[in-house]
Amino acid sequence: MQNVPNRETNTYEDAFRDLMTQRQHGRFGRALKRFDPRPTSSSQVMLVGLALAVIGWLVPVAHLALTVGLALLVVGFLTGLMRPKSRRVVWRGRDIDLPAEETGATRLYRALYRGD
Repeated sequence: MQNVPNRETNTYEDAFRDLMTQRQHGRFGRALKRFDPRPTSSSQVMLVGLALAVIGWLVPVAHLALTVGLALLVVGFLTGLMRPKSRRVVWRGRDIDLPAEETGATRLYRALYRGD
């Protein structure tokens, strides 16, 4: 018999190397997916805006904080009006939650806020 190189060993080593590189890339991707700086709702934006507005009102030098705080209050209120609303209907005695219609306002809301 001829001495045939063991092809399974090379295949196993290649597969193991590919798996390890995928895992290394996957860790970084998962960390990026976990870190999402967007707020979860418009009420969080309004709370930050309220805090900045109070700081800008109490500290005479911080006029910019007052302006930014009031702007965030307005943006939070307006985007709160755009929040997607699901409907609940009863069908054959069971409650069914229907998803909200996909409009431009709901797409904008989902782009600005995570979750929901």
